[in-house]
Amino acid sequence: MKKSILILAILGVGLSGFAQKTHKVMGWKITKDIPMNELKINLPLAIFGSYPEISYERILNTDISVGAALGVSLDKERYPYQFMFTPHFRWFFGGNKKSMEKAGAGFFIEANGATYSRVMETYSNLGGTNVNENQKSIFGAGLGLALGWKYLSKNNWVGEIYGGAGRNFIKSDYADSEAYPRVGISIGKRF
Repeated sequence: MKKSILILAILGVGLSGFAQKTHKVMGWKITKDIPMNELKINLPLAIFGSYPEISYERILNTDISVGAALGVSLDKERYPYQFMFTPHFRWFFGGNKKSMEKAGAGFFIEANGATYSRVMETYSNLGGTNVNENQKSIFGAGLGLALGWKYLSKNNWVGEIYGGAGRNFIKSDYADSEAYPRVGISIGKRF
């Protein structure tokens, strides 16, 4: 557990240290320098699920971004996924020019991929009591979609809410391992 947290901290410091701080965004006549990188944490999973999920996102244009999220389980009893790595591509769109003045903000559609490890349990019913027979860790990988909304403050604080799911393309003996969730309420900073 300590190694996972240390690796996440080193990754975050490395990304912020080597990232380009500002970039001129062309299009919609936005001429000021704006930060193009974001680092966020998924709050409900970290607080209630003992599953901190850290994500990094790079704004490529006013309406396109790419990023990745990494989550690691600290308590396998509360959240069945041991780890999940989710790279994603987001397309932001709005109704008018005014809503698009903030690059990488507003309503978005996300295409994502995921690789994950999940704990699956099988049960038997013996005399009216469910007995845990086997606990197995399975690996999954797939593609999915999500919808969401991102808010950007004047001080470059970011808040977002998103929801979606993906389909596992690796064959498994467990029927409920055919999909993975992509949900969250994240908060972070654009730099």
